[in-house]
Amino acid sequence: MAIEPIHRWKVVPGRLYDRHHQWVLQEDVLITVGVTDYTQDTAGDILYAALPEPGTVLVEGMPFGSIESGKWVGQLYAPFDGVVIVANALVQDDPQILNRDPYGQGWLIKAKATTSLENLLSADAYSAWLSQQDVL
Repeated sequence: MAIEPIHRWKVVPGRLYDRHHQWVLQEDVLITVGVTDYTQDTAGDILYAALPEPGTVLVEGMPFGSIESGKWVGQLYAPFDGVVIVANALVQDDPQILNRDPYGQGWLIKAKATTSLENLLSADAYSAWLSQQDVL
């Protein structure tokens, strides 16, 4: 169940978030990364996704890929240091899955982290932060 937002975008509890509007879900040793509802909504219809190859080293805060819509090109930034294990082929074949299901089938990568996730925001903290931004 989603947190009742103070804004119009869905924020899913049980995940962590960064200030680049990406979500992180730790599942055993793998960590799944995706874009938030805010990202897909503000981007519009996503037409292209460039995702990294398995084995790509992630450096927190550095670009690891990009997504493009008819009106926007955006970098995807690593929310932690780590190594990409798999990129979502579905997203590359059908980028609009990011619009239809950003918290489900529209995940971007699964990775192993080599640093902690302590710099990321809880769902409540992200929702509050998003509400304070000049995006409403």
